[in-house]
Amino acid sequence: MKKGVEILSWSAFTLVVLILLVFVDYSYSAIPCRAPEVNIVQEDGHHFITEELVLDKIYNLGYSLDDATYQEIDVADIEAEISKTAGVKNVEVVELNNGIVVLNINENRPIARVINVDGLVSFYLDEEGGVMPLSQDYVARVPVFTGDIYYTSSNVLSVSKIKSSDSLKNIHILDDIYDVALAIDKDEFIKSQTLQVFVNRNKEFELIPRVGRNRIMLGSSENIEDKLKKLKRFYIEAIKPQELNNYDTISLKYHNQIICSKR
Repeated sequence: MKKGVEILSWSAFTLVVLILLVFVDYSYSAIPCRAPEVNIVQEDGHHFITEELVLDKIYNLGYSLDDATYQEIDVADIEAEISKTAGVKNVEVVELNNGIVVLNINENRPIARVINVDGLVSFYLDEEGGVMPLSQDYVARVPVFTGDIYYTSSNVLSVSKIKSSDSLKNIHILDDIYDVALAIDKDEFIKSQTLQVFVNRNKEFELIPRVGRNRIMLGSSENIEDKLKKLKRFYIEAIKPQELNNYDTISLKYHNQIICSKR
């Protein structure tokens, strides 16, 4: 008898809890929305996405966050749409119990722009070696890689995927481009001085500086950080700014050497 009473009591308790949970869930779903709060973490001064752009995308999905209730909003739908935006690394949408929908967005940080040999395919590389599409609303000021680069929109792979396969490394140059771009990005002086990097037919890199009419021959991506350190020392310690244009070519291809040819 006592056991039956305990079972009945637990059943009643469970039923009450379920009813309360349904009521709380219904009450939460019925909360009216207020103006959304958009928080964007932007890296290195880039502005791929703005609050206005985020709100436009939400409204284009058919959501009006000024007069809807939480029941009428699909958070996953909003996150998926914002995630498609060029330059967005990740997004989280949170519904607070005061009716405010908070959107926390982190931007990606590009370190290079890569342009195919025919100019028809172009994309950014981010600091982790991922491929970023171009944005229709913003152009990032990063070193541009051009020249003997062959990609179509269907065969652009991430750097991590290329580096994990010897066969892919033999047929792709994107991993080498990434190594050069990353080395440039690590030094503010070199980064500010780099306008473009050209890939020649030998798959060697030629840096085109922002200041000075020189071709800076980097060679392969091997030991690229050491090569750029030599270049920085050359600029700062070995040559006067007014003498820079006296040289047509500055070669860093060889170990512990800088070879310059005059015009």
